[in-house]
Amino acid sequence: WSLAIEEQFYILWPIAIYIIRKPQYLLAFIITILVAVLVIRCLVWINHYEDLAYFNLYTFSRIDGICIGCMLALLQKINSRFLTRHMSTLVLFFAGLNFVFYFINRYYQFSFPYLALVGFTTFAMLFGLLVYEAVKAENKLINTIFNWRVLKFFGKISYGFYIIHWPVYVMLFPIAMEWSSYLLPASSFTNAQQIVSSIICTAAAVCISVVSYQFFEMPFLKLKNRFN
Repeated sequence: WSLAIEEQFYILWPIAIYIIRKPQYLLAFIITILVAVLVIRCLVWINHYEDLAYFNLYTFSRIDGICIGCMLALLQKINSRFLTRHMSTLVLFFAGLNFVFYFINRYYQFSFPYLALVGFTTFAMLFGLLVYEAVKAENKLINTIFNWRVLKFFGKISYGFYIIHWPVYVMLFPIAMEWSSYLLPASSFTNAQQIVSSIICTAAAVCISVVSYQFFEMPFLKLKNRFN
């Protein structure tokens, strides 16, 4: 489902840019889409359409992260200093919004679906701002963290790892559990068997992702030089 949403974005966003063109109008358009997404999710929840999986599977329920990425890019083009000047205010605002919603939800016995209504959007905004800071490369702490070799390694293989990890887990985990049961046969070691099996599955997914990056993704990434 997530790849389907990405593909819809890659098809439709260039068309929107071609038609609307002006960054200011594009920003207004994407803000409208983001507000509409939040409203639709609320309406679906209010009308008890739980079978629609409104919090997870559909474009209208998970396009907010992509909208926020577009907003950051447009703000950078319209006014490159806006985010720098207001970064602290934005982070505190969205963090505060999360806290306010938490206490409201607590008052109503946690009857509101936090992630479905606001959580995905506010977290996407916070992570989007973090990505912005990382790309800008002016924050020493963020630079130090994101230049850590381990994180850079997983950053390179992250897309392949994202694609492959679940199929690997589904196919390999039962087999790994059976293998680990011979090494840790006692019933008290069930958690240990699960941990060992998870490590095996993760290692397999990482290895496949490395191969994918080197021999499948890199040939496509090299083509970018032709479109500079």
